[in-house]
Amino acid sequence: MPLDLRPLTSDLRPPHCARLRQGRLIWFTFAVRRIVNFSLVYLAAYAVASYLDLQTTLLALQRPGTTEGNVYSTSGHDYVATKAWVITAAGALFIEAFLLFGALNAHRVSEHWLRHPIRSFAKFYVVFWSRRWMDRSPLHMLSFVIAFVPLRFLAAANNLMIYYYGTAPLGRLVGFVSRHTSPTAGFWLVMGTLFYLFAFACSPIAARLIVWLRSRDKSQRDL
Repeated sequence: MPLDLRPLTSDLRPPHCARLRQGRLIWFTFAVRRIVNFSLVYLAAYAVASYLDLQTTLLALQRPGTTEGNVYSTSGHDYVATKAWVITAAGALFIEAFLLFGALNAHRVSEHWLRHPIRSFAKFYVVFWSRRWMDRSPLHMLSFVIAFVPLRFLAAANNLMIYYYGTAPLGRLVGFVSRHTSPTAGFWLVMGTLFYLFAFACSPIAARLIVWLRSRDKSQRDL
């Protein structure tokens, strides 16, 4: 008569399997909590930087002869604050999407590029979600995300210089390039270049963020 040994064998499963599943669940919860916390902190910083940028823009425009260099926040030659805030809100959604992409794929970044984050920008690519670039693209996305905040603080400082002194380096540079190209090209050439430079500078911070997102505390390593 054959015997059904399944109940007996099911009780003989190694206890470390249950501990492993428990450890993975705790790690997943911990990782999600870190991502959510960083997202909230980033959105707060983004909101403060955006508010300062847009409010100082209104101050700078009080100077006679001053015009807004961001062609997407104007209607004709007039600055439209509501339009600027709508663009800021839409930008927050896109930036948050890039932040989540970088954070959720942090485990795929190569250790080599974490040690050399600036050097990881050596090759240009467009399709950042491609497997070919996944060893560095999450690092780059987080670098761009972080860079956006100091860039807006710089814009706010530039606006204050215009308000107090009537001129500022960014305004002169955008105006110079615009006269030789077009207002749209002038804005993108100057601000786009600055954005990339800020991303390069912020990449070591992004690398440290990825290490933090991938790390475990002592209690989790014991599981």
